[in-house]
Formats: sequence, structure tokens, C-alpha cells
Amino acid sequence: MSKRVKHTYEFGPFQLDLDRRLLWREGQAVGLAPKVFEMLVLLIERRGTVVSKQEMMKVLWPDRYVEEANLTQNIFLLRKILGESQRKAKYIETISKLGYRFSAVVNETLEESPPPSQELEEEAAASKEDQGTRHQAIASLAVMPTINESDDPNLEYLSDGISENIIISLARLPQLHISSRSLVFRYKGQEVDALEAGRELGADAVVASRVRPLGSVLIIRVELIEVSTGRQLWGEQYHRSFSDILKLQDELATTISDRLRLKLTEEEKKRLGQHYTSNPEAYQWYLKGRYFWNKHTVTDYEKAIESFEQAVRLDPTYALAYSALADTYVTFDFYGVLAPWEISPKAKTAAINALLLDDTLPEAHLALACVKMMYERDWSDAEREFTKAIELDPNYAHARNWYSHFLMAMGRIEESLVQSELALKLDALDDCVNQYLGWHYIHARHFDRAIGQLEKTLTGNPDFFLARVTLGMAYVQKGEFAKGISELEKASEKDKLPVVLGFLGHAYGLAGQREKALEILEELEDLSKRTYVPPYSIALIYAALGETSDTFEWLEKAYAADNEWLNWLKVAPEVDSLRSDPRFTELLKKLDLEADQ
Repeated sequence: MSKRVKHTYEFGPFQLDLDRRLLWREGQAVGLAPKVFEMLVLLIERRGTVVSKQEMMKVLWPDRYVEEANLTQNIFLLRKILGESQRKAKYIETISKLGYRFSAVVNETLEESPPPSQELEEEAAASKEDQGTRHQAIASLAVMPTINESDDPNLEYLSDGISENIIISLARLPQLHISSRSLVFRYKGQEVDALEAGRELGADAVVASRVRPLGSVLIIRVELIEVSTGRQLWGEQYHRSFSDILKLQDELATTISDRLRLKLTEEEKKRLGQHYTSNPEAYQWYLKGRYFWNKHTVTDYEKAIESFEQAVRLDPTYALAYSALADTYVTFDFYGVLAPWEISPKAKTAAINALLLDDTLPEAHLALACVKMMYERDWSDAEREFTKAIELDPNYAHARNWYSHFLMAMGRIEESLVQSELALKLDALDDCVNQYLGWHYIHARHFDRAIGQLEKTLTGNPDFFLARVTLGMAYVQKGEFAKGISELEKASEKDKLPVVLGFLGHAYGLAGQREKALEILEELEDLSKRTYVPPYSIALIYAALGETSDTFEWLEKAYAADNEWLNWLKVAPEVDSLRSDPRFTELLKKLDLEADQ
């Protein structure tokens, strides 16, 4: 039989076999994606000379429009495989504003290949080894925040939505661990390499994506990269209209699961492709709502409500948008901007609509549970709905966090801590979960733990309003009034809300600053004649001033107004001075909180 010529390049510990398209490192096969292989060949063949970026893109992608970022990413992957960085380039130099140059010494060899039978055996062995690398099991995945390459901040909701919905879709698959949104979104806006982030997150692979508009079309580039090798497992560029984003979300989740070689049941395939609207415009409004919700400010919650309301107007069958709307109403109520009698019917209607449309949706059961707890004080129905939400999705951190709120209200403090810690384990960097754990510690009378937890939360997000308020509460309960007042004043400067003013006036009263407490009290009582002010906020100031009769008068008003802060009266430390009063016992009875639950 005729022999063939074997063509190889050798540099450092590497041998590049052009015939078999294999890269070897000290006898071990190294998997290379096709474009990365072609890039390495091109650079070696032009070694010692600068290859311009334009020329490289023309050679590597002759029939496709690609951007420079594609080239940069493949250069990055190649450097990772070769064990170098841009700063310490052993093989590939970056020539500023021009291109790249392969600068290492290369030995080129041309030799006759061994007899076919022997060669086939070697190829089979190499293939087997390479397959072991290529098909390494991917058990964990980090979906990095999609980068918005445009100058239009209004597209942030879309870029966030692409990555967030891939996370949600893939998180439905039990055989794959997905890094939570809060973990990966810590890298948003940072100059962090996706592989470095993947290693920090302990992920086997990362999904990196970018989006930019081109006229009426969105250009979306997505890559699936193996963290251990830096090898691209899959990559694609899409040109889609805004109206096609919903379909693209399903396509991306399905393609990624296929590339990871996940064996899915028919039910899992169904869940993976599940979405709750076929209306692209409604979907975009839903993405906007999620974007604003995740900012956790008064103004942004208002925008989230408007967005979700628009989504359900466009698609009255959009169950997920209804549940998100109900959840936002309930969360927004903590800020005390709208009266409970305004929020309660809207929240309940949205929650029931979600359940009527899809009673398998954990978000819908959670929304109804919160309504039952916050406004109706139907404790048994609330717990049933919380339990159902968690049963449908045991990894639903938001549900466990709210269930912990409920258990604390019932005085079941140890059970509350278990749920809070589970929520934290599921979503370790979620601002709300971290803030609530601090709030839990306050009500469990572990004030030092509360302060430590809340300071940690604010280190991660200094602008998180609720964490600032809760930290002020913790310092006040510990007796460190100056620090507590300082934190509450900072929070009041940012959002001068009645809830914050109530706790600030309470702090002034306990600190002996009676005049300042009275000033806030007068301001809130005057304001309550024109707009809604949580009566509990006024009751707190009277309690700190020792005005017991006025305190109970405003607590009764809070009960009549369904003021949600009363739900934690059984455990709230700020009313400890009232517990020996028979009127306090009577109020607990009316709230159905007097007996151990």
C-alpha cells in the first residue's frame, strides 16, 4: 500500500498534526474547536510576520459576516489551551491595532506515515483519548450575563432577559446544576473573563453571549465553553428580529442541552421548551418588568408593576406575568407607598389569574400564599400555598425565603431559620435572601449576627435600600442608637418613605432625642391626613416615647387598615415594651397569633 506524507509543526511541548487535525501536548491529545485549529495553523504558517485581524477574519470566516469579537474570543481560547496570557505571551504576540504574530520557534517536519494498519490503530487510540476530553461530563453550568454591545441603555432589559431566561429554562433540568442569577450577575459590567468567572463559580462550562442591534435586527452571539480546557464546545451567531427573541430563547436552551449531551425525558424536554406566551411584545414587557424588579428600589418596583400590567394586557393568558405582577405588588407594599386596600385586591386578582391559567406554576402558588399571609391573615391557607410552591420547585429560593417570613410571623423561629438558610444555599448572593437573613436574626434577638449579615449584604450592594433600613433597625435594637440613627438617616436621604421615618422616629425616641422624634411624628400625622401612611410607623414612635395609649390607638388603626407590619407582632422586638399590657394580648388574639402555631 502507498504511504502518505505526515505534516507536523512542533513548538515548545506541542506537536500539531495537520493530517489528523490534532494538537498533542507531551503525548496527550488536546481537543481544539475547528476554528481554533484553523487559527493556529494560519498563525504558524505565517510565523514571524504580523497577520492582520482583517485577514484572519477573511481566511477563517470567508462566507460569513463576523465581528472582531469572534476573533478575539478564539485568540483567547487558543492562548488558554497553549497555557499563556496576553501579558505573558510565549507563542502569540498581540501587535497593537494591527493583528497577531506567532513568535515561537517552530520545527516543521515532513515524513512518510506508517503503514495504514498501524496508523489506524494510533488514530483510534487518539480518537478515544480525544473523545474522553470532548465528552467530559458537564454537570454544572454558569450562564454569564449577556453583554449589551450597544450604547442604548434601554436594551439592558433585553440583554439581561436573554441570559436570565436561559438560566430559568436550564434550571428545570435536575441533572444539571446552574449557577443562580445572583451569582453570575455579580460579574455584570465587569471586565472579567468568562472562563475565570466559571472557575470562581466552580462551573464545568460557561455560556457567554453578546447582543447588539443592527437596524431592525439583533445580532446575538452565543458560545458554550469548557472551563477546564477553554475549548469552545459550541458557538453560533444569530440575526433575529425583536419579535423572534421568544423563539430564540427556547432554541438556545434546547441547543445548549443537546451540546452538553444531556439525556432528557419527554417531560424534561417539554419543560425545557416551556414558555408562557406566544406574544413577542408581551414577552418584551415581561423582560422589562423582571429587569426593573431586580433593582429593588421604589421607583423601579413602580416601573415593574407597569411593565407586568402591560404584559398581561397584551396577553391575558400570560400566567407567569400575572404571578410576577402579584409578587411585585406584595414586595412593593413593604415600602408603605400604597394603601393595603389598594394593593390587596390587585395582588389577589393577579395571583388567582395565574393559578387559573396554570396551577402547576410554583410562582403562582407563591403569589397567592403571600396574599393570604400579608392581607387576609389566612395562616393555614397561606402555609398550604407556600408548601405547594416548594413542592413544585424545591430549588425555588424566593419561595423558601418567603416561607421563612411566614414561619417567623408564626413564631416558629427555628423552622424559619432552616428555610432562610436553604434559600441562601440555593441563591447565595441574592440581595433579598441575604437581607432577610439579617431581618430574621433581629427577630430571633441575635443582633450581632444581624449586623454582620447586613453589613455583608451592603458590601455586595451598597445601594440596597431595605438592607440599609434593616441594619439601622439592628443597631437600634442592640442599643447602639447613634449607629442605628446614622443608617436610617442614610436610608431616609435616598428614599424619604413613611416606613423609614417611622423607624427613624422610633430610634430618636429610644435614644432620648425627644424633639427630633416629635418632629417626625408631627410630619407623619400631618401626611396621614392627605395620603396613606402605615399606621404602624406612627405607633412605633409613640411606643418609643412611652405614650402607651396613643401607641395602641395607632396599632388598632394598623389592624383596621390591614397594615402588613402587624403580621410579625408576635416576634417584633420593637414592641417588646408593650407585651405585658393586656391590650397587646387582645391584639394578638385578633390577629390569630396568640397561641403557638
